[in-house]
Amino acid sequence: MVAFLLLLFTKVTIQNFNIYGMEKLVFIIDDDPVYLNFMKGHFKQMDEFKTQVFQNGRDAIKELDSVKPYLIILDHQFLNDPAKTGLEYLKKIRKKDSAIPVIYITASKDESLLAKTKKLKVTDHILKDDVFLVHLRTALDNLKVKSEKGGFFKKLFKK
Repeated sequence: MVAFLLLLFTKVTIQNFNIYGMEKLVFIIDDDPVYLNFMKGHFKQMDEFKTQVFQNGRDAIKELDSVKPYLIILDHQFLNDPAKTGLEYLKKIRKKDSAIPVIYITASKDESLLAKTKKLKVTDHILKDDVFLVHLRTALDNLKVKSEKGGFFKKLFKK
């Protein structure tokens, strides 16, 4: 019985579940201090999440070598690194791990950007506007519902 419980807890830990009070790690990749504070404050209100903030994509991608987050929130434009966009970082993230959900955030209303992010299979594409946090919360709720589909045992014994 003890061996089964140990196996159960190990599987649950590996699959990133939050049934034993474990926090889900969220990478926030953005160089805008206003939106960073919005997002950190938003996640701080929810006990199930822990955030790790990156001012650029390079550092976050390096961190993916040792940590697998539950979710990545990735900005499009980086003023501290104008030679790169979130799209370039998104491609690198997908090469490292195509299964990590990514919410792409941008101030741009460019439809071609939306098409490119959808092609790279982002979980959601959110516009930085007056109702940004509402859209972010909706995306988180949708992700939670999607990850819970199939039930506990289907995820537990996932190959």
